Amino acid sequence: MSTAGRAPRGRTRRLVTAAAAALLTAGLSACAAVPSGGPVVEGAGGDAGSAAGSGYVRQLPPGPQAGVDPEGLIRGFLKSMGSFEENHGAAREYLTAASGSDWAPGGRVLVYEDTSKLAIDTEVSEDGETATVRLLGSQLATIEAGGQYLPADSGRVIDVTVGLVRNGDDQWRISEPPDRLVLSRSDVDLAYRSLNLYFFNRDRSTLVPDPVFLPVSSDRSATRLVKMLVEGPTEWLDTAVESAFPEGATADVAYDSGRVTVEVDADAGSEKQRFGMGAQLVWTLSQLNGVEELTLRVGGEEIDIPGADGDSLPPPEDGYESVNPSGVTGRLRAYFLRDGQMWALERESEDTKPQERRVPGAPGDGGAVLERHAVSLDEDEVGGIRAGGQEVVVAGTATGSAYSAVLSGGDYTSLSWDGYGNLWVTEDVSTGSREEDPEQGSESAAEDTGLGAPSSSPSPSPSGGGDSGDPGTRVWMLRGGTDPVEVDAPDLADTEVTALRLSRDGTRAAALTDDWTGGGAELSVGRITHSDGGVTVSGEIPLATELQNVTDVSWRGGDQLAVLGGAEDEAGQGYLVSLDGSTETTSAGAPLGTDMVGITAAPGLPLLSSTEDDNVWMTNDRINWQRVIEGTNVVYPG
Repeated sequence: MSTAGRAPRGRTRRLVTAAAAALLTAGLSACAAVPSGGPVVEGAGGDAGSAAGSGYVRQLPPGPQAGVDPEGLIRGFLKSMGSFEENHGAAREYLTAASGSDWAPGGRVLVYEDTSKLAIDTEVSEDGETATVRLLGSQLATIEAGGQYLPADSGRVIDVTVGLVRNGDDQWRISEPPDRLVLSRSDVDLAYRSLNLYFFNRDRSTLVPDPVFLPVSSDRSATRLVKMLVEGPTEWLDTAVESAFPEGATADVAYDSGRVTVEVDADAGSEKQRFGMGAQLVWTLSQLNGVEELTLRVGGEEIDIPGADGDSLPPPEDGYESVNPSGVTGRLRAYFLRDGQMWALERESEDTKPQERRVPGAPGDGGAVLERHAVSLDEDEVGGIRAGGQEVVVAGTATGSAYSAVLSGGDYTSLSWDGYGNLWVTEDVSTGSREEDPEQGSESAAEDTGLGAPSSSPSPSPSGGGDSGDPGTRVWMLRGGTDPVEVDAPDLADTEVTALRLSRDGTRAAALTDDWTGGGAELSVGRITHSDGGVTVSGEIPLATELQNVTDVSWRGGDQLAVLGGAEDEAGQGYLVSLDGSTETTSAGAPLGTDMVGITAAPGLPLLSSTEDDNVWMTNDRINWQRVIEGTNVVYPG
């Protein structure tokens, strides 16, 4: 009988790595414990569905080695959990026969960085026949039951306990596995794909992407994706969007050699509702390469798919362009300032040189000096913050227009239009002033007094409360650009918001916030909820946490942001950030010989940047930047 990996009889052996000891002694008040029993709830994160993403490699990890000790068994089990083949067949080889047949991991998936940063604490019983293994490490994220990838709060810890026994062959096997998956970041990158479900904004004028993560190991992605679509949006986005599928509806979905048949158990509803169901379904399924034909029946009635040739799945733009997720119809112009006057920059195609024209009315007259400006999506109005930041004004883009004040008396910092024609404005209501670094403050004071020591009488803070204070922001929404409504923004209220940008569909807001703790501005996205009680921005999700010194943000599409940022002490450059929360941030480069001070983006259009030498630069390929024209503060509508 093999004794490899067996503890000496008659005493308890406890193996604790140095990392585990450090984590255990630090206290685990923020731990996320994973129970080893209880009911199992099926979720998107644990379904053996698949996506038609390219580059998927089947993962077939080897089973447990003979004589492996408890820690080695657990490490092999962790690696095997990343394989979804044959319903986690590789991972089941590490389980006892009884637990292997019953194991049904579901619900929330826990994500950690990698196994080298996961501490393993093993305790073997006195008789050497059973063992308990505790896994401990920093939690990177979760994949929610609805498929949404959510970065974990700072300090969140994974704390998982697994039970082991020796089987009849004297080999260690898992008798009490976790009831959910625990995956490394690389496992998620290999085994999952991010796909969008599509729902409608409030007035059903635009489809809104709702990113979810699905495993990609079989041919069930179309089936799973459609079922998730009919069930409704993720919990995070639920209050911000609407679905054409009736609440409580269920769907039977069949997939056969590229043909998807969807039977929805609900009333077919109005023509508008049938159009909406078709639009959501076609835009969602168009992401999958293997879907060629579609039949949709609702309440037994077959629904016509505009643009379809028979049952073939048409490109979504053929029949549903009017609600495309970009939130834009037609070709947007860019707008910039020169000598106080506003100019529009447009070109008919990628092969033609951009042409400039001065904007009619007050914006082009140059009579008002604007510190910041934003152009409505219909390009009929311009909102601006006057120099000094104390007044917000709005003017039309028609000949003879004039600016009118819509907000005044505050310290206004940013503005943006949503797809409903509302102008959003942030107001700085911080108390006191930001506390400076002591060395920096001494140097500044010495320079101010012309002496080698700081002044004995520092200037008081604006509030008169001393050298430090608390950041604060008030958010306003001006209905139609004129009627101010204060927005409830609990996650932004105690921060300094340096930029707020509304998605063109009006359902989400990207924000750059600084809490004055020294970490600099952080990027996040919150959902927008309209109700009888008012308007709320909440549920902030951090994005691109690896970037520092983020200074500007713009919506490139419904599911992607363009940001200006970079590493500490380095000049900023452009980056593209996906809203799925996991996809790696992509560099968009920077102009040569000058520093970027702003970035703006729009669906299907070049990235544009304002630079410190008062020029506008452009890139089509995110590699080569070209100087376009002299000007400042370039923006696309929104």
